[in-house]
Amino acid sequence: NLILALLLANDQWSFLIATSVIVTDTVLALATIAVGGLPLVWASVIPVVIAGFYFDLTTGLVVGGIAAAGLLIIQAVQLGMNNLNLPVTILMLITLPAAGPLTALLAVDEAEMAALRDRGKRAKEITKLATEYMHVVYEMAEVLSASKLDPKRVLDSAVNFGLEALDRVGVRPHLFGAILLFDETEDDLGTVLRIKEASSSVPRGDRYVVAPGIAGAIGDALRDSEPTIARSPSTDSELRHFESFGNCSSVLCLPLHSGDEWYGVMLFGSQETDAFKEIHVELMRAVSNMAAASIRNARMYGSLMVQRDRLVNVEQNARAQLASELHDGPTQSVAAITMRLNFIRKLLEKRPEEALNELYQIEDMARQTTKEIRAMLFELRPKSLEQGLEPGLRQLADKMQETYDQNVAIDFDPTCDSLLDSQTILTVFSFVTEAVTNARKHANADLIRVQVSLQDDTFLTEVIDDGLGFDVEKALAAASSREGHLGLLNLQERAALLEGNVHIDSVIGKGTRMALLVPLDVIRLRKSEESSEAQIDGGSTRITARSGFLQ
Repeated sequence: NLILALLLANDQWSFLIATSVIVTDTVLALATIAVGGLPLVWASVIPVVIAGFYFDLTTGLVVGGIAAAGLLIIQAVQLGMNNLNLPVTILMLITLPAAGPLTALLAVDEAEMAALRDRGKRAKEITKLATEYMHVVYEMAEVLSASKLDPKRVLDSAVNFGLEALDRVGVRPHLFGAILLFDETEDDLGTVLRIKEASSSVPRGDRYVVAPGIAGAIGDALRDSEPTIARSPSTDSELRHFESFGNCSSVLCLPLHSGDEWYGVMLFGSQETDAFKEIHVELMRAVSNMAAASIRNARMYGSLMVQRDRLVNVEQNARAQLASELHDGPTQSVAAITMRLNFIRKLLEKRPEEALNELYQIEDMARQTTKEIRAMLFELRPKSLEQGLEPGLRQLADKMQETYDQNVAIDFDPTCDSLLDSQTILTVFSFVTEAVTNARKHANADLIRVQVSLQDDTFLTEVIDDGLGFDVEKALAAASSREGHLGLLNLQERAALLEGNVHIDSVIGKGTRMALLVPLDVIRLRKSEESSEAQIDGGSTRITARSGFLQ
């Protein structure tokens, strides 16, 4: 019994050992009773109880039956069948077989209670761990929110909080953390990954290492869009180039992407083998997803700020140009009219017969000034654009002919208007107006041709004149330094509003071609967004007043 108890206590027993011990115990118990008599009958209960406790109900019943039969045989041999103590014999035949199943039932209840206690303890541990993980995720969201969409603060918060979270959930230090983002190189390497933010444990030299992101754990994470663990970073084709991660025993690599936009990877390294368990990976997946979303928001915010500054520049340039045009045009004309009226006043005193001719000239000047002002008002707010770009351009050509005697020809692809949203129409019209005005003022052109068409996946607007031409590089350099040439600067700013490009070709003495190229994908997206907004607003679409400053 002692041997069996020791084996069971140390979880070293097997079915063969336990069976052998119980059989031996039964034989010894029966032998003890045969030698010592009925007072030692309790010894036969021991193997029955052990069989029921450590096996099952059936085994306890079998061993109890064997013990009862053995005792019956011993009494029959020693006392004879006629001299049996009938009450004791009946009690023995009932008690011993029942002891095994009863013990088995008690053992099952105890085992179930122990299992319940273990499950309760495990559930408590899981609940505590889950609560800790929820706190980590919640605090991560708070930390990233506090970064105020500053890209550097977002990256720094993501790295440092990731390391703190791993430490809190049981990953042993010493840990390394870094975020690698895609970057365009100045050489022929193309797009590579560079460390943009790292923990203080990462050597400064690692910040100059570039990774192609196509092989090893980094390549696997980016290709499969799943976290990857490098268990031998020193032999990894890309991680081995980093002093910090190359000397680690395990490195967790998490892809950073939001939707269809890919930003790079987040790396966490440990000098402990198999430091990152599945539950750690899932926690860091949540952290990396929030970091990617924050990076996207920060970049969108930065892009919005650039767009805002671009709009402000366009408005400032437009106002400066309008002030210049008013000064050079109507203001000069009104000043000239004032001087001529003063001259007529004096003329009426000395030579009144000549005053009538002067009045006719003043009338012509006033009419021309009125035309110029109306042309400026038209360029600022052309109502014809509400019917589409083509009507607006054709009215612009008429105004140029009527006001300045400038020939402007319009060649418009009729399929284009249906693709354009109101903001794009305004911006393209402003581009054409600027280009035509530049050609009228500076090119001395006989004919200015405006062509609007679709070429492959591009919306193309061209303004071509047969004028004097100019040195493009010199003019663009002057525009960049803000030394005049506000017209060229306005053209570039308006193209940027549509995510497009401006191409300028000019040959001195032969004329100039200015082209605005906008990807059709951008055009369709803007049209789709306007249609969605129109549906939300009840289906009403109009050119909003706030877009007027784009002119």
